[in-house]
Amino acid sequence: MPNGTGTVKVPTPMPVDLPPPTPPDATGRRRVYVNPPVIHIGIGDERLKNIRFTNHTGNTVRIWLLEAASLLVPPAIDNEDKEYKDFYTPIVVKPKGTLDVGVNPKSDYGDYYYHVYCDAIGHEADGNSPPGLSCP
Repeated sequence: MPNGTGTVKVPTPMPVDLPPPTPPDATGRRRVYVNPPVIHIGIGDERLKNIRFTNHTGNTVRIWLLEAASLLVPPAIDNEDKEYKDFYTPIVVKPKGTLDVGVNPKSDYGDYYYHVYCDAIGHEADGNSPPGLSCP
């Protein structure tokens, strides 16, 4: 949102919503559309510090951030009795749960994709086919 100087304040954490599935389309397929479909990390004072994924799908989701690992700091969560140290395995987020990840302040520029498997629909969420992160 504007701060009166013509610049946009960076939300902390950056909200990423995983909404309820859409009604079935003509083929019977339901979809979840990640919002926003692309997360722009930014640069300088506009650089994101944290990202928060919120699961509103009504069922469990698994967020796999392997390709974006160089952009992110592994979350401090307890994932099935194992501390989560890297992004090689998907992170399970229960219904109405959240996942907070930090943004590495020294990330390389590029476009990175991540995956969100939604139990509510039996396949991956859609974003920017697939959802992505962009730096800057």
